[in-house]
Amino acid sequence: MKIFICEQDQTKARSLEAILGHYSYKVVTVQKSNDLFKKITQQTPAVIIVNEGFSDQFGIETVNRLKNDPETSKIPVIYIGKDQQLISQLHANRHNFVEAVQEPVRIKSLKHYIDRWTTLRSLYVKH
Repeated sequence: MKIFICEQDQTKARSLEAILGHYSYKVVTVQKSNDLFKKITQQTPAVIIVNEGFSDQFGIETVNRLKNDPETSKIPVIYIGKDQQLISQLHANRHNFVEAVQEPVRIKSLKHYIDRWTTLRSLYVKH
C-alpha cells in the first residue's frame, strides 16, 4: 500500500518514512506541492499525509486543492498540524476523506487513521 508524505522538513519525513516502512507501507516523500500533483498522476496513493509546514498556507491550500479536484477528491488525506484553529477549520469544511489531527501525533494513532482509510474505509465512506 502506497502512502505519500508531504513534508518539507527532511528529518520529520525520514522519521515517518522509517516508522511507516516498518508497518510494510510503501512510502513516497514529497517536498513540494507541484511535485505532489505530478506524482499523483503517475501513481495513485492509498493515503496522503500532509504536514502543516508543507506549503505557504499551512498545507490547507494543498488539502483544498486535493479535495476540489475530481481526480484526487476520493484519496484520503490526513492533515497533521499544531494550530487548533486550522484543524477546526478543516473539520468545519466537512471535506469527505479528510482527517485533521493535532500534532504531536502518536504513531499508533497515525497507523489507526491510515488503517481507517484503507482497511476499514467502507465503514466511514458515505454511501
